[in-house]
Amino acid sequence: MQANTVAARPQVSPVVYSGLLGRIVQTVTPHSEADPVGILGALLSAFSSAVTNLPQAVYGTQSQTLSTWIVLIGNTGMGRKGTATRAALQVVRGALPDWAKATILEGCPQSGPAYVSTLADMNGNALMIEEEFADLLKVSARYKSFGKAIRRSWEGASISNRTKEAVIHVDAPHVSIIGNVTPAEFSASIGKADRAGGTLNRFLCLYVERSKKIKLSEQISVNAWSELMRPLVREFRNAVTFARDVEEVTVSRSAMALWDDKLSEMIDSMTLGREAMEQFAARAADYVWRLSALYALADRRDEISTQDLEAAVGLVSYMCDSVTYLSPEVANGGGTAEETVTTRVEQFIKAAGPEGVNSTALFRKFGRKAQEMKEIIAELPTIATMTVKPQGGGRPATVYVWQPVDETAQTNDLDLEELPEIDMDETPELEEELAESATTEETTPEEESVPVAETPASLPFYLSDDEWDEIDAAQSVTPEPETAPESELVEEVTEEPTVSEEAVKAFLSSPAGAEMLQEILMSMMAKQSVRAPQASAAPKAKAPRRSRAKSTPEALFQAPEVAA
Repeated sequence: MQANTVAARPQVSPVVYSGLLGRIVQTVTPHSEADPVGILGALLSAFSSAVTNLPQAVYGTQSQTLSTWIVLIGNTGMGRKGTATRAALQVVRGALPDWAKATILEGCPQSGPAYVSTLADMNGNALMIEEEFADLLKVSARYKSFGKAIRRSWEGASISNRTKEAVIHVDAPHVSIIGNVTPAEFSASIGKADRAGGTLNRFLCLYVERSKKIKLSEQISVNAWSELMRPLVREFRNAVTFARDVEEVTVSRSAMALWDDKLSEMIDSMTLGREAMEQFAARAADYVWRLSALYALADRRDEISTQDLEAAVGLVSYMCDSVTYLSPEVANGGGTAEETVTTRVEQFIKAAGPEGVNSTALFRKFGRKAQEMKEIIAELPTIATMTVKPQGGGRPATVYVWQPVDETAQTNDLDLEELPEIDMDETPELEEELAESATTEETTPEEESVPVAETPASLPFYLSDDEWDEIDAAQSVTPEPETAPESELVEEVTEEPTVSEEAVKAFLSSPAGAEMLQEILMSMMAKQSVRAPQASAAPKAKAPRRSRAKSTPEALFQAPEVAA
């Protein structure tokens, strides 16, 4: 996975520079070479740490702690990651000098026990500055205790470590992290195992660049800089004091309506379009509410407004754009560079099992238009297309189901010349069995281009509860065994649907028919060799005969076996 060096960098929506935090960034930016979005991200993380763990973002029946973890991704020297971090911390240290000395920690502990012990010594509150963010991810993936502890602290859950002397316990830790990493390190160290572990999706990954070059002669003096920033630093301090007395940050009615009508669907489209993006942005919605609450508290409000919500969505959107820009794996829809889209589509449908996948799910998964997806499906002989009519009415849906290719129909090593001729008139029993086999062969699912999806047997997930009850009742009734003379078996077989002699001969001339014929002949010869000569023997109990009519749900809904 290599960083993208060709496409233009992602653009940041101006709405993210909202309220007090936005004004601080806009004031600092003309006098700094740091990327404005990098300063904003570091400032949000520092502010989330300063307000402590008391305020919670409350929406519906859920609540979120406000800890915000940021990772700035930029080239060494040209990314100005450290410059953005220092600009934000300069404001925090100016507003809260005592808190900064006690809380800001340079570097993150590199083991689970050390992480817990460090937080215990700091009363559970820490703002960690990790300039070697790639190392943190490697340690998280290598040591389960560290990965578990750091992930639980993002949620504000208690963590502990048992030593020989005692158990070190940290109740409700409040940790914020600002990490720095280069695009190359980001690409090289972010493996599938780490994404699956869940450490990375707790970070907002923001791509940063050097915004401009400021000549030494044009730089602002220290005194002028102090006079410029002093009013904003005072406002920042007042905002932290206000936030520390707030327990719940609620959502205004207008913000709820905006979320329900527009922004919720927008977040879904960002994170559900590609499999790899889901790995990075699984907690995008959680971060929307955390960031919204921070924007509100910074303006000394305990209620999230529409402006706060739009600013938070704008920053989360930029995070998704940054990951797409930096990772070709995400830009290609997930998977490695060697995998084709066609292969990944086939594997996705196969993993869905007999229920299949509808066209909407494929669009969300791979972000391909309907016509493109139809062309991809057309290249896959293992994928069957079904048109499904919903039980409650509405437009028919297209469902794709994986089924194995019948290789025996393509190659057959049976030598037809070695088989003896068979007189069909002298073997009525054989003729009936072959006719039944031919009829079954004609209705094999592999030969149906578009199965009829309206019948319950073709799609088990469209059965109603009453239909399932009928099947269960039929399965629970066991018919009593019947005894009849062996001669009656021929009469019962003759009631099965018959096929013309021409159709049977045509079937026998095929490789599949020849193979079936050989099996039947061998079975008949085996029966004759063991048959008793007594004519007066008691009639045998009729063995259950194989029939096409099945009664169990498993038989009704036969589907290709899917590998685990």
